[in-house]
Amino acid sequence: MAKYRKNPPNLFKKNILALAFLGLFLTFTKPAFALQTFYQLPSRLALEAAHTAVQTCQEEGYHVTATVVNREGLVQVVIRGDNATPHTIENSFYKAFTVITLGPVVDRDSTEEIAKKMTPASLPIGNLPLAPNPLSGISFSTGGLAIKVGDQLVGAIAVSGAPGGSLDQACAQKGLDKIKPHLSPNE
Repeated sequence: MAKYRKNPPNLFKKNILALAFLGLFLTFTKPAFALQTFYQLPSRLALEAAHTAVQTCQEEGYHVTATVVNREGLVQVVIRGDNATPHTIENSFYKAFTVITLGPVVDRDSTEEIAKKMTPASLPIGNLPLAPNPLSGISFSTGGLAIKVGDQLVGAIAVSGAPGGSLDQACAQKGLDKIKPHLSPNE
């Protein structure tokens, strides 16, 4: 019959050595994955931006709706100004949603820039027009702008209802300008 030992000395030494190497490895290497952190647009800033945009357009005589969405494209604030027509609610959302959805893909910060980037160049036989609504909830109308903290997209603001997209965008820009000083990591 073979003689059996309870704790062979070599096995104990090997375990200690393996634990020491594991400790060194974990100490001097970065983990293979890490949780990402994101900034969140506070509701008070979303409300202030939308209100400023609507107020700016009203002062110019335009009846608009302003929508602010968060980084996931979910509505944070909608303000329908006095006498704004019903379609402006949906259209302002589509513009903001477009900035969140396609802006990062084409590296652009407004619906105007996104539309220009995605419109095909002239062909020898003419242009192939961009479909007006190729994806549900997408609008290539001017009037949507990215809201960023540094380079991180935290939301979008969009306006609809002025007699032209550039006027919508100007009002959205006023709303964005109002909150821009507060869009810092320390707020």
